[in-house]
Amino acid sequence: MTRRFYNWARTEHCTPASFQRPSSEEELVAIIREARRANKQIKVIGARHSWSDIAMPCVADCVLVSLDNMQALLEVDPARGRVRAQAGIRLHRLNDELATRGLALSIVGSVVEQSLAGVVSTGTHGSSLVHGNIPSFVVGLRVITGTGEVLDIAEHDPLLPAARVGLGGLGIITQVSVRVEPRFQLRETTQTVSFAAALANMQALARSAEYVKLWWLPHTDTVMVFRCERTEAAGEPSKLLAWIDRIIINKLVFPLVLGLGRVIPRLIPPSNRLVARTYLDRAPRVGRADRILSLAMPPRHRETEYAVPLEHAAEALRQTRALIERSGVRVNFITELRFVKGDDAWMSPASGRDSCQLGAYMAAAPGLAGYFEAFEAAMRALDGRPHWGKEFRATPEDIVRMYPKAEAFAAKLRELDPDGVFHGRLLTRVFPRTPD
Repeated sequence: MTRRFYNWARTEHCTPASFQRPSSEEELVAIIREARRANKQIKVIGARHSWSDIAMPCVADCVLVSLDNMQALLEVDPARGRVRAQAGIRLHRLNDELATRGLALSIVGSVVEQSLAGVVSTGTHGSSLVHGNIPSFVVGLRVITGTGEVLDIAEHDPLLPAARVGLGGLGIITQVSVRVEPRFQLRETTQTVSFAAALANMQALARSAEYVKLWWLPHTDTVMVFRCERTEAAGEPSKLLAWIDRIIINKLVFPLVLGLGRVIPRLIPPSNRLVARTYLDRAPRVGRADRILSLAMPPRHRETEYAVPLEHAAEALRQTRALIERSGVRVNFITELRFVKGDDAWMSPASGRDSCQLGAYMAAAPGLAGYFEAFEAAMRALDGRPHWGKEFRATPEDIVRMYPKAEAFAAKLRELDPDGVFHGRLLTRVFPRTPD
């Protein structure tokens, strides 16, 4: 029976001709060579957490591949601060495996359900001007190209900056080597500031701790500042409070509020103000770093996100508020500002510059499409670059303008995948191929 696959947000789906769960590189090589011989596309799906079409094929007659049977931690070198893992390992599992060995990733994103290959391919990030995104910690990759060739890409290989944030187009990643550090604890504190104060002090706020992020609930005048600093204090967040957040708030209360707002949109602004006065007023927390930095899975919603140069962060937030007020749309989800140290990956949204990655989020409600379209236009005008795993409408011309290495990356796509075996929907949109 043919199975339809959806992403988590149900913004994209496909119905492949076959679904494969290989357990070895040899099986993957055979799958790739057979697909190439039969002129079929292959796409790898991880946790399906991307809102964009990055994991979707262009045609129905395709092969969908899961790396769920390839989740082993292969090598741990505490002295050098390196670990090597199979690419299908989920981030939460990797965090736990590292913690038992006294190690940790220096940065994680808000969600830890994704596969390691997925976070590397899409440029997944946390929030810190001390640390880059997760791919910036990659020191080696093992990749099977579109011809079935197995490549070992080492730390100083000139191909590595192209393969970090490779968008799933250079080949199937089978192993990832990353830099790690000794396990550490974080203490999270929160502060509420006025919207005007957030704009006026944006640069200082962004650098006010090792890990900093900002939340603004549209239709309110307050911004919540989250700061995390290292601590020697022992302890973990309350399991009861974590359960309440995960089950009661995110699976019961929050969906109920969102559903009510869909039916009666005029209730969204006052409900946002209520949430800003209550739920966002949090007590300090101490715990294992990855547990403090990550969040419970929220209710299903839509996301678009752009990385603007850090110096444009305040203006990006100001324009987001202005377009909401101008359009009259009722936005029922937070707007999030996270800060990311620049890196050298060719297609990283933070390539070559420190960035503010500003996310516009919204659960299904009237005006969503227009809001996202206006937001994207405003961010592009501020030299913004889209998050590859979230919804965006940038054109091929936009991508070439945004990324100095875009044309070089397109050449690598043709070199390592000459027949377009991995050239799915997103890559076809932004790197269209013309017959030779």
